[in-house]
Amino acid sequence: MSEQLTTAVEPKVVRKANFKVVGVSCQTVMEEREVKIPRLMEQFHTTKLPTVRNRINAPCSIGMFVDPPNWNEMTDAFYWIAAVEVDSFEKIPTDMITKTIPAHTYAMLEYDPSVHDFNPYHYLHEWMKENEYQQLDGFGFEEYHPYTGSETSYRLFLPIK
Repeated sequence: MSEQLTTAVEPKVVRKANFKVVGVSCQTVMEEREVKIPRLMEQFHTTKLPTVRNRINAPCSIGMFVDPPNWNEMTDAFYWIAAVEVDSFEKIPTDMITKTIPAHTYAMLEYDPSVHDFNPYHYLHEWMKENEYQQLDGFGFEEYHPYTGSETSYRLFLPIK
């Protein structure tokens, strides 16, 4: 029996150029996220993904949260987007959404649920606070290489200044 690690690899600060994604979204609250988000991710990867024509950087995919202004974690809904990166928004299926993510500097943490036993979001927020980084409100994303289900390892990116 292997023992899960309670600490992560050290977060990094990275710069990412702007990129475009196409995918599907749902609205949820924190209480329902453990049901709604895995359902959306599974639906996207099994039935929607094959219809995306302009995909790049396969097999990578993205799970992105988008918060409304002044988001309250305890009461307010947010959007989750299951997506892949594309080189253009041409020939996008009509039931999908598009989003361009501008270039940003991010705090990035590599997280593997089969090895790590902690909340990666809280861990990265604490690290940012300790290192005097300020998170930009509004969004963040998980990057999968590839997505294989709810226990997939990922890189968590939170925009900072």
